[in-house]
Amino acid sequence: MSLERAYLQKTPMGMFVVAYQETTGSVADAIAALAQSSLPIDRFFIEAVRDLHGIDLTQPMPGPEPEVVGEWGDPAVTERGRGMAFCAPMIPGSEDRGRAWAKETFSSDGMTASRRALGVCLEVVTLLQTPEGPVCAVYVEGTDPFDANRRFAASREPFDVAFKEELSHLFPPFIDFSQPVPGITEIFDSRAVPARR
Repeated sequence: MSLERAYLQKTPMGMFVVAYQETTGSVADAIAALAQSSLPIDRFFIEAVRDLHGIDLTQPMPGPEPEVVGEWGDPAVTERGRGMAFCAPMIPGSEDRGRAWAKETFSSDGMTASRRALGVCLEVVTLLQTPEGPVCAVYVEGTDPFDANRRFAASREPFDVAFKEELSHLFPPFIDFSQPVPGITEIFDSRAVPARR
């Protein structure tokens, strides 16, 4: 993996850890490589995930792999920024609508103008199928993604208003994208860990 970041999200539904990873292979390949690693840090991580979350990374992932349904990156930005990630349950059955909307929206000039105005250089939306229903995970990177989230929530720009309106058809009514996503703390950034030689 070239980059790994993790965020703790506190919600009324409980606490969630949302991870963002960049890898050349699939998520399943990355987890399988981790499970086969003999490095002490990897062994510790596998045990910690099992103890804290009840997830055994040495076993195949249940269900389909996470699916990236929307990705926007600013080609004019060449440096990495700070990250922020969160997740939210989707309305069951809205996945196809969300895929089609993301495909059109994330390639639009409006998306580029909106995200540049917010200081965002990367946004990735991933769909996860869980036993409780579909969940959407969002990773945002930029100068200050937490401030960008606050400004997006308050934005009255036509593109941003239309974006939030579409989100209201994909997510339950208790999720209000005109309010900043609360309760997110970065708990890990692989760029902050010095490499061993």
